[in-house]
Amino acid sequence: MPNREILASPDIAESEEGAVLLNSGYTALGKVMAGSGGIQFTKAELDSGDLPEGTAVEDLTAPVEYAGDAMIAKCENTGTGEATVVVQATSVGVETGFYVKGVMLYIKDPEGDGDVAYSYLPLQSKPEWMRPQGSPVNKMVTFNIINIVGAAASVSAIIDPDALARVVDLEKYALLGHSHEISDISGLSNTLSDHEAAIDLLNDLVSGDMPGGINKTADFATLAGITMRDGVWSQTGRSITA
Repeated sequence: MPNREILASPDIAESEEGAVLLNSGYTALGKVMAGSGGIQFTKAELDSGDLPEGTAVEDLTAPVEYAGDAMIAKCENTGTGEATVVVQATSVGVETGFYVKGVMLYIKDPEGDGDVAYSYLPLQSKPEWMRPQGSPVNKMVTFNIINIVGAAASVSAIIDPDALARVVDLEKYALLGHSHEISDISGLSNTLSDHEAAIDLLNDLVSGDMPGGINKTADFATLAGITMRDGVWSQTGRSITA
């Protein structure tokens, strides 16, 4: 379900919930920990199916009923054994509306080149309606999915280039991108404060507003002590004009 066009009059929903670590994910995490490696989230899939009776969420290895791909927009490792993966889904490309009843996340197989079903966000009890493209109001939903990552050496994700940047992320990236400028401004401010007295003295010298005054006389009758670089000297008028 790639985001290939701008949504018009979107219905925007956002949630933050913890995902269930799947048995296959638990096994993969154990391999990551044993090898002191990292976790890389590779893709997200939407599920529109209901769990079969007697089936535990942990036993899933794929969506019950695959309903399309979602977009990984961001991955943030909190450093507390958990990582939040931001997943987006939109109406773009949806021909028939459906209820999103689950989101499955995959990671790179720590022992191969494939993907492993890692975690699952169950939404069967409160599914999210995904409108079809072309509806009067389009749909965009963002899932902030909290995942257990243990003490993995690193946590990353393959970010979908079609994912939509959120304002909060743009503000954060802008702050990071210009942090050196902010630091320079702060440093300049501190420097100016440290030399405030010297700057005030210089201003007084330039303006001639020194306590007690500074007097400098010039002899325009003889030009004694004056080097004339340009202009016309009038001895009788005792003046120099440009």
